Amino acid sequence: MKKLIASVILLLLSAATLASEHGAGIFAEQCAACHGNAGLTMDTPLLHGQEPAYIVKALEAFKSNARTDTIMMSMNAIASALSVEEIKAVATYIAGQDPCALNIEIDFQREGFRAAFVAGRQLYQETNCGHCHQSFHHQAPRLIGQKASFLTRALDEFRQGKRSAPMMANLLRGWTDTDYTNVITYLSGMRLMRSCGEGH
Repeated sequence: MKKLIASVILLLLSAATLASEHGAGIFAEQCAACHGNAGLTMDTPLLHGQEPAYIVKALEAFKSNARTDTIMMSMNAIASALSVEEIKAVATYIAGQDPCALNIEIDFQREGFRAAFVAGRQLYQETNCGHCHQSFHHQAPRLIGQKASFLTRALDEFRQGKRSAPMMANLLRGWTDTDYTNVITYLSGMRLMRSCGEGH
């Protein structure tokens, strides 16, 4: 019995390793140019450490053309070429990656950073953004530590009605330009609260 259990465990570990390697290959070929270090200057989201269920949901939406992207026009074609198994594999790989491995510099010493960070944290908490966007929620992306450039683009698209999300539109109603700037400063600046070290 012990040998049988050991064999099953080894088989499961081997399958997990193969799935991880498969996911890594897909990410390197299809995703890294825009969502890895090479894409840090682009207004694309960081994916490292995101919930696998959210990645699967997003890719399925792109695959079915239920979702499009104003910058990454190729996302629908990329997702359409992936099988269900490949989507799960790359989602699992992405979820296991360290967000701190991405070389993002944050000028936390710039004038006004601290005040904007504190005000942004207060608004984030008052609006209860974390109810959907904290890591325990599987249907919405985690925003803590996200790139400021992507957050700016995404929030602008919600403001302009380019993204259809009634709940988001309702929550953001009444926000000023300063409110947006403060929340973006808080979310992107939270990388400093992780174990990334100063400046990353």
